[in-house]
Amino acid sequence: MKKISLLFVAILTIVSCSMFNSNEEIELIPFIQNGKYGFFDLEGKIVINPQFEYATVFRENLALVKTTGDNGKWGFIDNTGKIVINANYIDATVFQNGLAWVVSENSAPTAIEKNGEIKFVLKQANRVHLFSDDLAAFSVKDTTSNESWGFVDKSGVQIITPQFNEVRDFSGNMCAVKNKDGKWGFIDKSGKIIINYQFDNVEKFIDGKAIVYLDNKAGVIDNEGKYVINPQFSRAIVDDKLILISQDEKFGWCDEEGKFVINPQFESAQPFNGGKLASVQSGDKYGFIDETAKIVINPQFDFATSFFGEVSLVKLGSKFGLIDEDGKYKVNPMFDGISMDFFEYLYNQNSVKSSIETDFLDVDALLKVINVESPENLSFNDEFNTIVSKLNKTQEDFSAYSSSHLVFNSKKINSNASYSFLFTGNVKAMSDDTYEFYITNEKPETFVYTINLFGNAYGKAESIQKAFENKLKGFNLMKKGFVQGRYASVFKGPNSFIISWNLSPSTPVFYICNPKFDISRFLNRIKSDEEESYSQENIDVEVSSYDQVESPAVDTTYVD
Repeated sequence: MKKISLLFVAILTIVSCSMFNSNEEIELIPFIQNGKYGFFDLEGKIVINPQFEYATVFRENLALVKTTGDNGKWGFIDNTGKIVINANYIDATVFQNGLAWVVSENSAPTAIEKNGEIKFVLKQANRVHLFSDDLAAFSVKDTTSNESWGFVDKSGVQIITPQFNEVRDFSGNMCAVKNKDGKWGFIDKSGKIIINYQFDNVEKFIDGKAIVYLDNKAGVIDNEGKYVINPQFSRAIVDDKLILISQDEKFGWCDEEGKFVINPQFESAQPFNGGKLASVQSGDKYGFIDETAKIVINPQFDFATSFFGEVSLVKLGSKFGLIDEDGKYKVNPMFDGISMDFFEYLYNQNSVKSSIETDFLDVDALLKVINVESPENLSFNDEFNTIVSKLNKTQEDFSAYSSSHLVFNSKKINSNASYSFLFTGNVKAMSDDTYEFYITNEKPETFVYTINLFGNAYGKAESIQKAFENKLKGFNLMKKGFVQGRYASVFKGPNSFIISWNLSPSTPVFYICNPKFDISRFLNRIKSDEEESYSQENIDVEVSSYDQVESPAVDTTYVD
């Protein structure tokens, strides 16, 4: 995590970002010590001991934290470290405009209030952004997985229909949006385009100004879309009444008309942020200048942020500390690393936890393709001549050298899954008299459905299996547990056995077996303990050239 934090610090020197303009003062800084996150105050006192897998800056008096462990969850703490919203979520955003987004396992993005109460669930959303100006961006996916963005209000009511390829957040009642041609423009809160699509990239409006990019050059427009500064710089950042710019790989400042007030001369620079001093890099060290470009604090640090309040975060060697406006240490460098979220908050008034993705899975849509009673309109009472006819196939479509016969492969269910279907049995044989192949009058042994999960469904094979079990009617559980460390179950019905297993966490397989099928060997391999099941004899599962399961890993002999 330390390396990631430092990488983010380096990125700040070359990317466009918005000036810090928060009404909330930073009082506690999330730091990293021995791989765990805690908080120290502006005097260097550790207020909340390092104990979290991750931690953000406090917003609206709450910080988002992730608990440690393989299955760490997200929750919220107050400034004493007390958990005020339990860590029950697999993902979450920080609070903004009084709401945060959270996602529970197999659930859609849910807006919660600061007491943890649910405000509303946005079931249709694929992704959501923080609320800004009381509107939150959300995306939906169509049947071809194309994503489009719209906006909801704080009651969950759709205000702007999903129609944009990409969006920023509202600021000053305006929001940047991108069309299908890759161009950016701006809309108002009704969704009306008020600045036409024309830019290659944009930043949000700050104090009536927005940075825009055209042909890899940065300029500035006003809220009517008129150029205040024509595109000419490599980078630009709104910095109160100045513009921090990069030109010819050097950083400096210009005024709102584009006239240089501090000539580009520094290797990198951070905004004044409304203060008296700005952090600049000279050679390989950082120091501070005033608005006349006079060096006030000599370059001596390995990194230095803009001042927030009366302090700046500096790095010396491998440690972070705080200095005052005289360049004196308020907190000696002693901390291994700082949360990336601190930098995102300081420079962009944003968060690395500003967006989350749904974990909701429409299980019904996936399972409706499995027909237990009549798989793909076939039956165990059908002889293979009948099956060949029902499938509109010919003798040439089947092999006499394989007991597994693929009917179709990777048929799309939705944007999160596809499925395949096969059956097993001796379909084709050779005549001992004529040496010609023919379709036998035997009957199928098993029908096999394989579901391939991806997107939001990726890794949820076991959840699909258990949902399938809950939908079985008229079947009795014979045994469940683990085979080779993967969840498995066997059910018995009046006309068939059902085996549920998975080839991987994203490939559940459902075997519908003839009632004469010898199920005992599979039953014997199911163990109640997941670890114990790994040590058992491997189950041989054949895979065809279609990468599909052939037959279940049990004897295919009939019981007379």
